[in-house]
Amino acid sequence: MIKDLNKIVKEWAYRVDNGQPNPKKSAHLYHLSEILIENKWPFEVIEELLQNLNEDDIVKKKQSDGSYGSSYTVKNHNPDRGQELVKKNASKDDIEKIDKDEEPEDEKPENYDKELLASDHDTVDDALRYTKSQAKKDGSRKGVGLGTDTSRAGEAAVHTGIRMFQDGVSLEKIEEELMKIANEKDAYLTAKWVKSTISTLKAIDEKIGINKIEDVAWDTPEGRTAIGVDPKLKTSADMFVRTKDGKNIGISLKQDGKVFLNNGGWDKQAVLLLDNLKEVMPAEEHEALTKAMSIKDYNKDRAERFRQAYSKYSPEEVLKMVQSLTPEEIKKEKLKPYMDILQNPKSLLEKVREEPTNLSVDEMKALHRLLKLRDEKGNQLIRESDNILSKKTFAVLNSSDAAKNGMNRHVLKSMHVFDALGLNEDLKKGGVDAFTTMFGIPPDGATLDEENLVNLFGSQFEQVLADVRNGDKDPKELEEMMAKQIEIDYESGQILFKHENDMKYPLFYLSGRARGIGNAPVMELGQTAFMAMALKVGSFDTDEWTPEQQKKLSDELKKEVEERDTRQKKEK
Repeated sequence: MIKDLNKIVKEWAYRVDNGQPNPKKSAHLYHLSEILIENKWPFEVIEELLQNLNEDDIVKKKQSDGSYGSSYTVKNHNPDRGQELVKKNASKDDIEKIDKDEEPEDEKPENYDKELLASDHDTVDDALRYTKSQAKKDGSRKGVGLGTDTSRAGEAAVHTGIRMFQDGVSLEKIEEELMKIANEKDAYLTAKWVKSTISTLKAIDEKIGINKIEDVAWDTPEGRTAIGVDPKLKTSADMFVRTKDGKNIGISLKQDGKVFLNNGGWDKQAVLLLDNLKEVMPAEEHEALTKAMSIKDYNKDRAERFRQAYSKYSPEEVLKMVQSLTPEEIKKEKLKPYMDILQNPKSLLEKVREEPTNLSVDEMKALHRLLKLRDEKGNQLIRESDNILSKKTFAVLNSSDAAKNGMNRHVLKSMHVFDALGLNEDLKKGGVDAFTTMFGIPPDGATLDEENLVNLFGSQFEQVLADVRNGDKDPKELEEMMAKQIEIDYESGQILFKHENDMKYPLFYLSGRARGIGNAPVMELGQTAFMAMALKVGSFDTDEWTPEQQKKLSDELKKEVEERDTRQKKEK
């Protein structure tokens, strides 16, 4: 343990960006704590030192009648918020002497902000440094938002990066500090998320301005309450920033351009989609779509295909096929874990013929992989069940104009278009003044905001939007206009946006993806490489792109197709 404070202060000055340590800046205190830990200072001593360095200011707040209310503490005196300084850097004794009478109602949020934001920031710090070792010990985590531990760590990195950026830490230094965490062997934070964080910070600085941000809060109950966002408000924002002019901006964070607007088990995604289409489809057509998307009917169809494929085989014939398998074939089809199941074909075939819907996942995998090696016709019969859900769904959707329109509206809703345009009244009532989606696409990030949407939907859209804001047109007219500019190719699953240059651009794709026989299928509404490139370039009109950008798009689209094919092959 190094006790020479001069050496510690010298090292502290070296690590902070401007060479001048400031105990009022959280990023500077972070560097000091790291130095003390490295020098083996006891944690309780470090905590006490940091607490002493990070003293509070005592202030009073000006009331509407010109008088001042009771004294209370803040981290930094802010005259712009009506605060009169009572004492700078108050000691513990000074704080204890503050009048403890109940404060006026309108002063309470000042105290609550401080405590709740501190709690929110503590949650962020925990998520940023959360490890796989901790996850094994803790089990299921609660109160830390949706998504995976990796995505939460990535969101926490952006949150932390904003605070460090506010304190004058350079982007290079922020990246360096975050990479130290990502390089820990069992950290959830990844190097890819760190790169994304730096790109996102650049985008936030350009679109919002880091110097214009007062507070930053994660999507936690404490963070929302602290800045005045309703904790019960439904929003896709991953974090919020409160600007110095008092506006709350919700930010949806995307690691890169490979984004899924909807992605998950077919059964759950089908329910969400059907709910969205219920009001815009005739009842009869909606019922047909419900049946086409039924996972229960899918399971029955798959079971019937197993029954048909094995109807011609006796137990002896199945056993003979199993015994004829070579070690190379077993390895190729990864059959080894299922060989025991195939050793008793009599009871297995009885189940296939009498109760095929009761086949277990492992039994289906064993039976199907055997056919892949010995009966190509039977293999194809079962294989066709992979695409039956999407084929049936697309067939019904393609036969109904109302369903097509409803799907287009679903795409717009998933893109949070009305949120980005400031036309979502629920957000405003819930305390969110603006909303944007940030993509950590290198090198400078990208944003889906009003400017991009005007570029995408064109000059007519811009005029209708102005009419809506003037009260001359209803927002539903704007939605209808946008929906008409979307076209879904139900053969390829591509979702095309018709630009005013008469080109149709594939921005998203809809897919029912199988994950191999025996596994439940998933529904994907994903963003294409074109959408990511357009956001990065800043224009959806490819006529404005350079030849290099157009070639880059071509390469990205090829790569995207190859990645999907590779993923599906692995899953099969």
